[in-house]
Amino acid sequence: MSADANLISRAAGGDSSAFQTLVERHRSMVYRVAYQFAGNHHDAEDIAQDVFIKVFRSLDRFRQDAQLTSWLYRIIMNACIDHKRRSRFNSSAAFGDEAEQKMLNAPEETPGPEERAYGGELGQVLETEIGRLPQGQRIVFVMRHHQGMKLCEIAEALGLAEGTVKRQLHAAVHRLRHALRQARVTAGERA
Repeated sequence: MSADANLISRAAGGDSSAFQTLVERHRSMVYRVAYQFAGNHHDAEDIAQDVFIKVFRSLDRFRQDAQLTSWLYRIIMNACIDHKRRSRFNSSAAFGDEAEQKMLNAPEETPGPEERAYGGELGQVLETEIGRLPQGQRIVFVMRHHQGMKLCEIAEALGLAEGTVKRQLHAAVHRLRHALRQARVTAGERA
């Protein structure tokens, strides 16, 4: 039994310190994904809180043979989608394209390869185009290329077949390559 599975088992049995350890262990990852989706600290905090409430309420349903991170990703994605729906009903300033584009710019301690690659005009084009991807393609692309998840982990986290994940990722990459080619042609014409 993994350390996380042991903590979940203890937390499901009423051990509040075990649950607190789980929260501390995974808080930064949950916040980072929520921030990528929401684009601001306030909403990311709300989403993270919702995630841990949902985790607490469903500890007894965690399959001990599953990976905790995949289970958490599914809960995070559902909480992000729920938050977005609530925001549309509760506010005239719902998530817009700009906020969804910020999904790609989560704060990191050190710049990752994506941040280094996103410099300059092509980086801005890429960021804009990722924000324009259909939601399913965007989520799969971000989980694969920004979170570094394997295709099987994404499939498990989203409750999709691995083939579906591959198709969505392929479609996203194809659209992004086309957009970058167009941007290069346009930049070349201006030069």
